[in-house]
Amino acid sequence: MVGWWGGVRFAYLAGRAIDHIIWDELDDAERSGVRAAIADPVVDENARSEAAIRRSEKLQAIGSEASFFSGLARIDGEFRSICVAVTPHDFVLLDNWAHVDPEAELARLPRESITEAVIVDEIGNEVADQLIDPVRELDTPEEERYAVLLKRYGTNGQLPPVSFLFRSGEPARECRDGYRRFISPRI
Repeated sequence: MVGWWGGVRFAYLAGRAIDHIIWDELDDAERSGVRAAIADPVVDENARSEAAIRRSEKLQAIGSEASFFSGLARIDGEFRSICVAVTPHDFVLLDNWAHVDPEAELARLPRESITEAVIVDEIGNEVADQLIDPVRELDTPEEERYAVLLKRYGTNGQLPPVSFLFRSGEPARECRDGYRRFISPRI
């Protein structure tokens, strides 16, 4: 099911709304929400250790083949830092901060539905790898904003894309490459 919410396209996945957003679409309040979601929370070391054990058990239980950081997504209106677990059939979105809820799945994206993973700039234009310069980003951190855009296709045709925000290009490239490693080639 696809809908419109505040002018932003989104997709319902496993009962949750995951927005397709790019940086240019965010207002100042939403950008503050992104900054808050990026901040590493201070957590008691015992709680962090317990959460890591529970997360490891969760990954094993779902048959995770790999996991990687997937930026920030707006899920059900809230910005979340995302860790993706790759299972034989799905990309499972989990909260990157394992101490929040190490076992809860935020959404599942069927691997077969993802046709392409690309990096786009803050206004939605695709970015070539050669234009991502980590040294330049240190000098202009507010100007370099990217999203990893997952293009999707289902049995009934094109599905709305899903995107993940990044404040710099190198982590965006690592995320995009993480998805690409597990996307089946289309014939």
